Amino acid sequence: MLTSTRSRVAVGTTAIVLLTATPALAFGPFLRTSGPLRDFAPAAAGPFDGASARVQLVESAQGSHAVLTVDGIGADAEGRTFGAHLHDGPCVAGDGAAAMGHYNSDAHAGHSPVAVNDRTEIWLDFTVVDGEGTGTASVPFVPEHGKRSVVIHADPTNPQTGGAGPRLACKTVEW
Repeated sequence: MLTSTRSRVAVGTTAIVLLTATPALAFGPFLRTSGPLRDFAPAAAGPFDGASARVQLVESAQGSHAVLTVDGIGADAEGRTFGAHLHDGPCVAGDGAAAMGHYNSDAHAGHSPVAVNDRTEIWLDFTVVDGEGTGTASVPFVPEHGKRSVVIHADPTNPQTGGAGPRLACKTVEW
């Protein structure tokens, strides 16, 4: 966890608050990307048509922390929960298979059997409130560098299988 120190400095009649991070606990490299979502079914109307997403991944001594924020979601999705996961491949509009399967730290490490859960994969499920949704995940690993994607699925993630139904939209992430 990042710790900070607050200091107040008076400049004329304005107070400036300075935040400084403790170097030993500071976060490592990070990824931040934003922009429109790619639609896996561009010919059909869906809740993510015209929506955009922001993805942030921050490394720390404990692994990594990811945040997905989606806005501009259609009103028909209000109150629904969607599964969202980091996948191994990039986004290709109209081609959900290009995103490949879920990024799984056990699979990338060559472990057998491969465990499928919220500690070996980055699951970012979110519920839509006022046309927006935010999902977060903290995992004990840092994904390998590469061109990957965050895929939004039609259903919430099943904690036993990791499945979340059909792929609806995605955002390419690369670091």
